[in-house]
Amino acid sequence: MGTTDVRAGSVPGAGARPGRGRRTGCLAVAIVAVLALVGGLVSGVLMIVGHMPGDSMDTVWETPTDPAAAEHGNGSWVVGDVLVRSRFDAVTGYGVRTGKQHWEYVPPGRSEICSTSDPDDSVLLLVHGENVTDAQGEGCADVTALDLKTGKELWSGSRKASAKATAGGPVSGAVAAGGGLAVVLDTWTDGEGEVVADGRRAIRAVDLRTGGRRWTATVPEACRPSDVGAAKHRVVAVLHCGKEDRTELTAAVLDPATGALLHNEPLDARRPVAPSQGQTALVSVAPLVVSVRPPYDVGSGTGTFFAFGADGRRASRIENSGEHGKIVADKPSKVAVDGERLYAVSEVGKSSTSSRAVAVDLATGRLVWQADSGRGDAVALAVHDGKVTVLQQDRGSFTERLYVLDGATGEELDDRTFSVNVDQEDGWLGGFFDRDGLLIVSRYDTEGPGRPFVVYERW
Repeated sequence: MGTTDVRAGSVPGAGARPGRGRRTGCLAVAIVAVLALVGGLVSGVLMIVGHMPGDSMDTVWETPTDPAAAEHGNGSWVVGDVLVRSRFDAVTGYGVRTGKQHWEYVPPGRSEICSTSDPDDSVLLLVHGENVTDAQGEGCADVTALDLKTGKELWSGSRKASAKATAGGPVSGAVAAGGGLAVVLDTWTDGEGEVVADGRRAIRAVDLRTGGRRWTATVPEACRPSDVGAAKHRVVAVLHCGKEDRTELTAAVLDPATGALLHNEPLDARRPVAPSQGQTALVSVAPLVVSVRPPYDVGSGTGTFFAFGADGRRASRIENSGEHGKIVADKPSKVAVDGERLYAVSEVGKSSTSSRAVAVDLATGRLVWQADSGRGDAVALAVHDGKVTVLQQDRGSFTERLYVLDGATGEELDDRTFSVNVDQEDGWLGGFFDRDGLLIVSRYDTEGPGRPFVVYERW
């Protein structure tokens, strides 16, 4: 059986102009190419400016600006469907989805909030008092428990406080909430006006929701506490142990049921860490991680993280600088602990011109993974549900991107572009949260008005 060749142009019909079909086809191809080029350019521009569907982050709502904040009393948290912001003059709750203000708590009289705990079971502890920056004032002597679902006061009490301990700066580590306990640190001044804490009676615990007395801890006679922390199954404290110039920093673990001392380990067994070496902070309670950073007036220097195991024994010493680069610990939004890892923003290169997210194993102090920073600088990170969310500013385009990484491997799971400049908003970036598809940024500004919260969504 014969066949017929029906390919275009093989048998031109009567009156057909040779080459016309070829020219029409070329024109169609050219049009398609131009449209593809234009579409590609449009898509590229939309991606750069953060307006590409499926690749972007856009603003859902933002709070009105607040007056200038003080250096003390600042904090932010996500508690269920409420965003909570604390500053020196008030604590305020906003709806996560709507931004509507649900409640506001103002401390009584002329009292100012000196510091807070982290929330536990929707309860926040406030340390407050009058004339908190005046060396002749009464200091931060009041403690109040606040229900963050309603903004109502649950109970209030007092603590022994030293005006000299708070004059000119904030109080940290004075209260902690965890495991149904409110742990309070009392301080005094001696005959020469120096701040002291009697280890035998400085740490006490009360019921978190009622304020009912639970126990008073006993620590070694030669030790005095400087920071306290609490979690579901443990209470911890940073202690100054020793006499005169032989004092060193230790980490103590207390029985949450009785306050009895379970362990007290020097931060470093081989190289004693003196209190004068820097400022201490409890980065995490479970697992226990203590940071020591140089005082602000000493210079940049490098700090150190000390990690402890579940039994309260020393696990590792993580230097600020190492194979992971130089960890930037100047903001809470740049360091996080989750499970067996320390996650941090780390500067790379001799000139510290770029930064990236890294994960360090707490048991060994070794680098687990480091994210490829590409052409960008990581400015904040958050850890939730095994995922690490990183805010990065791209150099050159100065656009900002959101990366979501697998906490175990560092593998990239999501990549988005913002339609606004997140990090350049007015105020200090104090909190960074990734919850249920929403990215929540909190900030405060001590020099002028600032927005407490801005919430973004993926689209």
